[in-house]
Amino acid sequence: MTEAIDTRAQLEEFFRRRSDDPDSVKVVDYELITGGYSRQMSRVWVEDAGQRRGFIVRQDPPPGQAIIDTDRATEWEVLSTLHESGKIPMPAPLWFDPTGEELGSPGIVIEMFDGEALVSLGRKCDPSELPGFAPRLAELGGALAAFPREEAPACLEVPASWDDYIDSRIQYWIDAEQRHTDRDPFMRMIGAYLKANRPPPVPLGLVHGDFQVANVLLGDDGNDVLIDWELAHIGDPREDLGWCMMASVTQPPDVIGADEEAFYSRYREISGLSEEQVNPTTTDYFLLLASATVFVPVTEQLAALDKGETTGIQVAYMSPAVSGMHDVLYRALKRHQAASGGAK
Repeated sequence: MTEAIDTRAQLEEFFRRRSDDPDSVKVVDYELITGGYSRQMSRVWVEDAGQRRGFIVRQDPPPGQAIIDTDRATEWEVLSTLHESGKIPMPAPLWFDPTGEELGSPGIVIEMFDGEALVSLGRKCDPSELPGFAPRLAELGGALAAFPREEAPACLEVPASWDDYIDSRIQYWIDAEQRHTDRDPFMRMIGAYLKANRPPPVPLGLVHGDFQVANVLLGDDGNDVLIDWELAHIGDPREDLGWCMMASVTQPPDVIGADEEAFYSRYREISGLSEEQVNPTTTDYFLLLASATVFVPVTEQLAALDKGETTGIQVAYMSPAVSGMHDVLYRALKRHQAASGGAK
């Protein structure tokens, strides 16, 4: 209880410093947001000069508690650049505490968007309504793929070529298997399969890195937004589709699968990519490729937990996900092989 009171007091002081009427500022509600791989997040409602506003605070967690380590300064530059461009629908980033001097740890304060997460709405709607969300999801995915690379945040490294990038992502699977405590031959098989069955190339572009229904907020007016940009990078835009399909198994519903024709048609229209480049089979390839971003850190953190190098309860909680991801990856590999005639 004391910790919650201290946090409220700290937040009130933070918002007072940014108010034209500091004496009126009061944190009227505060709640932690559960979930997420690496950030400590909270919702904060603040009264300021008689007006009530909501904010999202994203901060670094205590050391050793994150499954994936990401950088707040990079995230802030990504958020600021993309929001300023006006080409990606997203809540406005407002303030950044780079040192944690004000918020307690490095953190970003973002405007709270008035909308419901697609994962939540999709689970409670009638199944017959689910296909209607497929084009809306495609609008967001297509906007990512169509974003001009030359306008991407300067902090994001641009690979030398598509082949170099794909090589590096495949090598990540191979290197991870060699480092793995138990040497997982399944990881070796995925690396070999990806290397032998490359899809048609596309121009490198902006990748959200965690594109899924849990990170899509739907506005009542149809103006939907994407949140949680900490894994953004320059790569193959189809990674976002692959990861979305992986995430739909662990966090249903599967909005793409609800109306594949509508989703891919709208995505290709906005992105400018062809049917040969974007289809369910290429998505399965990128499910295999992109899943390493989460699968590998989870297995590495579990190894650290086993050695007593971390005590993070979230890491232990994630352990059942490894076997589940094995199953999803294997099914995607077999689908891709059947559809493409891919080499084993």
